Amino acid sequence: MDGKKKSPSVFEINLFYLVIAILFIFIGAYVQKKDIYSGLVITEYVLILLPTILYLKVRGYSLKRVLKLNKLSLKQVLLIPLIVLLSYPIGAFLNAIMALILSTFGELIPPPLPTPTSGGSFFIGLLIIALSPGICEEVMFRGMLMKAYDRKGIKNSIIFSAILFGVFHFNIQNLLGPIFLGLLFGYIVYKTNSIYSSILAHTTNNAIAWTLTYFIGKSGIDPSKAKEVSMQMPYTVQMALGALMLGGIAIVTGTGAYFLLKALPKDKNSLLNENVKLEKKETSEKSLLIQYSPIIGIAVIYVVITFRIIKMIQM
Repeated sequence: MDGKKKSPSVFEINLFYLVIAILFIFIGAYVQKKDIYSGLVITEYVLILLPTILYLKVRGYSLKRVLKLNKLSLKQVLLIPLIVLLSYPIGAFLNAIMALILSTFGELIPPPLPTPTSGGSFFIGLLIIALSPGICEEVMFRGMLMKAYDRKGIKNSIIFSAILFGVFHFNIQNLLGPIFLGLLFGYIVYKTNSIYSSILAHTTNNAIAWTLTYFIGKSGIDPSKAKEVSMQMPYTVQMALGALMLGGIAIVTGTGAYFLLKALPKDKNSLLNENVKLEKKETSEKSLLIQYSPIIGIAVIYVVITFRIIKMIQM
């Protein structure tokens, strides 16, 4: 033992999450609107990563213990990108389901991310859009946040952190996919006992999305002509067909991802090998209310933002 405290409490981490979320909504959105690239750098490193590291250091928590700063084996490094690649259609399918539901209100709002038009912009995007969130968001979610929720049990820790990760995007169109990815990344972290595994996984997922965007942009497809063809069928039908196609692909690739996930070597110190000591069951409703009050605040904010998005879709 190094004399440092083990991990933040659930209330601590929930309050921290609320503060970072508010910074993300107001400052992050503002700087990204000014310039997407520099805005993302500020959001990820200044608003997410820096406060997380500073909080852990100031509060006297061990970075190595809380963040699981442990090495990966070569086999783990090779398998994780393959697992993410095969899991990608599942996340896309889940987002397509949400898109299908929202399409009943009107035409969806396209994501604000730019399309890379050259090798240089593609490389810059890999660093800013793929690698930066992979590092910064994983340190916060699969690092500090998931460690705090350990006292609720491993399964609950993975589930809670995944839901909070999905909500943190504050976009109902992009909710189910990130929640699924949060579950996947969380399980991978617990199996490998290393935050580097989820950093690799998250970066790979974003790199896949960015690469697809790049090649679609380079394909020479005329969006106006594609829209003319699509006008021949109802918008909701288009979304349903897209979701159906993704669902079929997801079943096939997801099966492969499942077997690779089982084959992923488990670290000998993984908490999956242990019976984690659970926090004593709360009997006081007042205590629970205080503990989760920051999350209630987040829920209210999320609902307000969601209603605004739906109104924009209906316009």
